[in-house]
Amino acid sequence: MKKYFISGAMLAGLMSLAACSNDEGVVADNNGAEQQFTITLASSGDRATRAAADRTLESEAAGQSIEKVTLIVRSQDDGANKNKVVYTYTLDNWNGTATNYDTNGHGKKLTFTIPKADKLGAGSYVVTAVGYNESNYTLSLPNKGDVVDKNITATTPIGAEAKEVFAGEQKFNVTADKKIEGTDASKAIQSVDVALHRQVAGAYGYFTSIPAKIGETEVASIRMVSRSKNTVLTFGSFNSSFTTTDANVMYMVNGSVPATKTAKFLNGDEANVLFSAKIADWFPGGDKNNDGVYDKKDTNWTNPYTTGSYLKGSVFASNFIVPFSATQGKSTLELQLLDATGNVLYAWPVKLDASNAQVGKTGETASADLFGAGTAMGFAETADVFSLFRNHIYSIGIHKQGTSTTDPETPVPGTDQPTDLSKIQNVVIRVNDNWEALHHMSIDE
Repeated sequence: MKKYFISGAMLAGLMSLAACSNDEGVVADNNGAEQQFTITLASSGDRATRAAADRTLESEAAGQSIEKVTLIVRSQDDGANKNKVVYTYTLDNWNGTATNYDTNGHGKKLTFTIPKADKLGAGSYVVTAVGYNESNYTLSLPNKGDVVDKNITATTPIGAEAKEVFAGEQKFNVTADKKIEGTDASKAIQSVDVALHRQVAGAYGYFTSIPAKIGETEVASIRMVSRSKNTVLTFGSFNSSFTTTDANVMYMVNGSVPATKTAKFLNGDEANVLFSAKIADWFPGGDKNNDGVYDKKDTNWTNPYTTGSYLKGSVFASNFIVPFSATQGKSTLELQLLDATGNVLYAWPVKLDASNAQVGKTGETASADLFGAGTAMGFAETADVFSLFRNHIYSIGIHKQGTSTTDPETPVPGTDQPTDLSKIQNVVIRVNDNWEALHHMSIDE
């Protein structure tokens, strides 16, 4: 995944925010330094200006398109009111209100000042921020006055795919004279910065020279299936120290509650679909030149997407994914070719590249409890038995940008390079510098 600065290759962003309220923990006093929260959602890419519209995963390029940011402040003072929500605030038009920035990354930021009459009183606090789009998830956001002991969760609607969502939190103290501690003392206005990270994983496939038939049966679609798939995200065990791809990387699964199985591996084991593409959407009318493969020589090739561009003769499919753990002893992914009725005609096991940094690591699962430590998995990741971690992106083929190169027919190694399925070659999962880690995957004959 990427992180916003907030950060992520795995994705992330930085947020700071301030708010007002007349509840417990908020002191009505017009004196003292002003208090601010600054929301900075970094690595926003070229779609950050599109309000109220979900971003599709078109490439590895950094991006975000969220409409709402909710801020929750909880007291951290010992006693009965520890973790009591003393303030909540929701900004309804993040993309339309936040401004661009290009310091230590790029993205959008917005600063809120707590009204003097509602400044936070002396004490310890933690602020949690969530960036999301309406209706993508059912969020377990607490209300003002609640005393909470669990992390916030986000549940996908039944049958729906995951969408991008960001979250992070930051502890801070307020002194007796209403000043926020730990910030730049030279500034008249103090600010709390919260690092927001992408909470989902990403996966895509970028293919060319797809077999038109297996035997005498026509290939109608291509898909990636997985051993597992989750439906609930937990916003906890944050990677607040991550700012650069492949540095301070966490191998964290923050997903739970398995989805209903809707597919099968070639051997009959139950599976979930990660992403899929219909051949007719890219090559309407079939194998135009009857040479046995779908590629750039077929003059009927078209790009069915209204955004993003791809090399002529290619097929692209992707999804954001609620992270899930590997199943010990069972291969995680399989790439399949299907006929028009959904029967699997051919399949390749999918592996991480042997040199991938994930191989040999022991992953963790995020805790449901506030500030709870992650739980280590009982086995190490391998090339074929591996988890899909938060803010990591996994790919077959390489498509680094949302727009293909100037020459629409010529691959660029390492940048714009669909996998040639007629050669049964390696497939690469990668994470660019706006995701926490890039992973290279291969397919075996």
